[in-house]
Amino acid sequence: MKQRFRIRKISFQDPLILCGALAVLLYFDASGFLRVGLLAAVLHEMGHIMAYLFLRHRFPHIEVTMTGFCMKTRKEHFSANEQLLLAAAGPGVNILLAVWAVFCLSRRATIWWSAFFAANLLTGAFNLLPIPPLDGAQILRCLMQSVPRK
Repeated sequence: MKQRFRIRKISFQDPLILCGALAVLLYFDASGFLRVGLLAAVLHEMGHIMAYLFLRHRFPHIEVTMTGFCMKTRKEHFSANEQLLLAAAGPGVNILLAVWAVFCLSRRATIWWSAFFAANLLTGAFNLLPIPPLDGAQILRCLMQSVPRK
């Protein structure tokens, strides 16, 4: 039986399992790389949320599960350009943060900035793969819709 916990527009699916798994993983993350990876994932999702806020001027309904965050937008209508913006916002944030990390690395090379660069580059690139439900599949679908058919 799935449990749900809701805080305003954010619902957590199986919060005890989610928090327990996260606590165990973070406890054993001696290198800190998991923390940097989670930061990159949260910043990726924040990109989607900021795009939604820009388009709708309100906070979206979000579901947090063991596999990540999901904005609930099925009942809303978005134009192809709006869908493209929503899909590209997450990877776009990761790519911009990776570029920023390169700049910071050029000024002062640290393991943290190297990990931040790698986590954002990998998160952004992975999400650009054209495989559903990743952002790349949504971006490709939007681009294919905009191509005129003969």
